[in-house]
Amino acid sequence: MSHQLPEDQQRFAAPAADSLPLSDGDPDRTSVAILAGDEPVGMFALDRGGYFRKFQDSPSAVLLRAFYVASDHQGHGYARAAVAAVPAFVREHLPGVDRVVLTVNTRNPTAIHTYTSGGFTDTGKTYLGGTSGPQHILELTL
Repeated sequence: MSHQLPEDQQRFAAPAADSLPLSDGDPDRTSVAILAGDEPVGMFALDRGGYFRKFQDSPSAVLLRAFYVASDHQGHGYARAAVAAVPAFVREHLPGVDRVVLTVNTRNPTAIHTYTSGGFTDTGKTYLGGTSGPQHILELTL
């Protein structure tokens, strides 16, 4: 995938060319393509390890990370549909997971709205270890 992100979104997410190699050889990370028909329009990863273990120690939780929809596919509802599909995907592919957790930059209201519209709730906690500033910790109980 040779996707691009708008410049103002690049501080919040990386395109697949940067994110996908991180899943190679990492048994804790599962990359998921967001499709429009047969065309990949974005991606995300589900990670059982990674940085979220700093604030979430439940073995039945998974981190949703590296979520994006490429700039030329934004505005068509693909992100909202992908977030809505996460629970069914996790139930099918990650048995035993009962919670999906994510962090979202406090300066990214579009992403916050997309996640909360898809059922994620703000835990009221903040993750301060991100490279682009503070992040809300959101959670979705399955």
